[in-house]
This record gives sequence, C-alpha cells and structure tokens, in this order.
Amino acid sequence: MNRKLISALCVGLMAILVCVFVLTVQAHTASPDEAVSDVSDVYTDQILDKADIVVSENDKVIRTDGKGCVALTIVRAFEVKVDYRGQVIAVECTEGTVADAIRKAGITLTGTEEITPPADTPLTPSMEITVTAGCGATVTIGGETETYNVSSGTVEALLADLGVELTEDDVVYPSLSDEIYDGIEIVVQRIEYKEETAVESIDYGYVSEETSSMLAGTSKITRYGIEGERTVVSKNKYIDGELAESVVISEEVTREPVDQIKLIGTGVPKTQSSSSSKPSQGASVSNKAGTFTDASGNTVAYTKKLTGTSTAYYAAEGAITATGVPVYYGGVAVNPNVIPYGSKLYIVSSDGSVVYGYATAVDTGGALMSGSVLVDVFYPTYNQCVNWGRRNVTVYVLS
Repeated sequence: MNRKLISALCVGLMAILVCVFVLTVQAHTASPDEAVSDVSDVYTDQILDKADIVVSENDKVIRTDGKGCVALTIVRAFEVKVDYRGQVIAVECTEGTVADAIRKAGITLTGTEEITPPADTPLTPSMEITVTAGCGATVTIGGETETYNVSSGTVEALLADLGVELTEDDVVYPSLSDEIYDGIEIVVQRIEYKEETAVESIDYGYVSEETSSMLAGTSKITRYGIEGERTVVSKNKYIDGELAESVVISEEVTREPVDQIKLIGTGVPKTQSSSSSKPSQGASVSNKAGTFTDASGNTVAYTKKLTGTSTAYYAAEGAITATGVPVYYGGVAVNPNVIPYGSKLYIVSSDGSVVYGYATAVDTGGALMSGSVLVDVFYPTYNQCVNWGRRNVTVYVLS
C-alpha cells in the first residue's frame, strides 16, 4: 500500500478514535477531537491541519506516539471569572483548581483573603470565583488609633462593622464611599459645638496726681485699682476634644474697672534748726528721758516723748514706703525732721485705751510734713484703719 493511501486512512480513522476517546475521558470539553496517524515523524500541526481541527492557544493538546501511529487528545479551554476587589478578571483554563485560576489571573494571595468557592475546588466551565482581600487598616477615632486586619469593602462598611456611630458634624478621611486597600489610614474627627460663657477681667488704669503737700521724691497710693469684669458668650468648635475655633456671640461689661490713683510729692521741706524737735503744729515734745510700762508689763526706757494727732493708712501688700522697704504692720509714717527715719517707737493712745505698740519710722506723707499729724500708723486693711480713726497719741522714741 502506498504512503499517501496509508496517510488518508489514518486521518479518517483518527477522527473517529478522538471523539470516542475524548468523550470518554474528557467529557467536559465542548468540542472533543482526536487525530491518529501511523507516521510518527509527522508534526502535530500537520496532523491537526489534515484533520481540519482548529485549536486556540489556551487549548491543551496531548500527543501520544506508539505502534506506528500518533494519537492527539485535545482538551478545549473554558472561561472562568475571578472577582477581586470589585474587578472581574476572565481567564481561560483547561484544568486545575480555584487557586490555579487565581494565580493565572495575576493575583498573589497573602493568606488573609476569603475565597469562594474554596481554593481547592476543581474548575468547571463558567465558574465565578470571588476573592475578598484581607487588608491592614489603621483607624483613628477621636485621636485614638487602632490597627485592624479586615476584608475589602468601603470605608463606610468598615466603620459600621467596627460599631462606629457617626454624627452629621463628624468628618471622615478618606470619604465613606472609598474602597478599602491594604495600608489605608482612616481618620474620624469628632466635631462638637458648644455655647459657653466665660468671665474675663478688665485691666484698671493708673492715674498720677501731683501734690505739694508731700515732699518731692515721695509718693503714696490713695486709691488702689480694681479690675473690672466682662461676661463673654461664645460658640466654640471642638475637634477631638480640642478647641479649634471660637466665635463670640455676645459680651457685656458686668463690672466697670476702678482706676488706681497715686499721689506724687512735689513739696520742698521746711528749714528747721537742728536743735529744734518740735513740729510746727499738732504735737508737743518732751525731751526729758524716762521710762514707761508697755502692754506686756515691761519697763521700757525712752529718750524722748511726743504727744499729738495720729491717723491710719493701708496699702496693698508689697507697696513700697519712702525708705524703700515694703509696707508692714509696725512700719509707720512720720515727719523725718521730727522723728528721723529708722527711729524705734512705741505708740499708745493718750488715754491708754488703745495700743498700737512697737513701731519703726519708715514712711512719710503730706499731712505729716505739714505738721497736722504726728504719726500715721499702718494697718493692712481698710476696716482696721477705720477702727483706729483719728485720735490723740503718745509716741515714745526709744532710739
């Protein structure tokens, strides 16, 4: 039998054998075909051409050589769809499992994904596979940050899964409709508006007045300043508990400030002989030394005794006297030409009913320099000054 006849018989026989073989072994193929030749050196493509069988690049052709013939088994490819993060990828497969189709779709699994159907499920034509990707998401809510391993989806769905309740004022980055991806950073800013009332202080002013009744270089505060008050109502915006914006709604002065008044001396001291120790008026002097008994029953020696009018004054803590020391109980104001600064004194009312006690001459004032007052005693409060009032006193000069 010649070679051409043999080839023709083999090709015809091949078509019959392939259908039987593939239908038996590869029943799932859409168009099973088989070609047989008794010439083993014939190329596969030539055999397929002679059998008029067309295969695609995704079809699988299995060639078997034996006993002078060639058997070709063709497994037709079928389509499988993979849905990954909302993107559908179609792949052509001839066999394998769901995991093989996912790899063919170019998807690299991390092990945190959810796969439907399971990864080891055999592939079938028109199968639809869903891969729900695992993502690492950082979520910051009200300044507190946590990291979660979550499935794909939207930002809104993730926050709902976490039980996060949002108000209409809250701000979310990125937007609620954005898709989750690995490494996403989600920030929820808690926004709160509050109407709040605050009381603010108003500074008082400073007024200086000159007087010739006080020596130049001396000063005295006659009225201490008082701060005023203002009530302010504001609408405040808080982001994560921190004040971010404040808008004043109303404000009202509820107490006016009171200016502080300070007297500045401009007077010139009167000239007196060094031997004279008697003030011009309001006092009498005895230069005779002697002793007296103080309020504690002690006998005390004095070098000079003066009698005259006494008043009282007060000042804020820290106020400075004419000698540069802060005011204190026991530091009194005098005319330094009558009682030199630094003199140690003992002061008692002329009738002995009220005792100021031991004192030191540290300050002065206009009434003292004019001679109308012998000594101005210091008290830390206004009420104590009122209780002392204006009275006649005896001043013992101790040293």
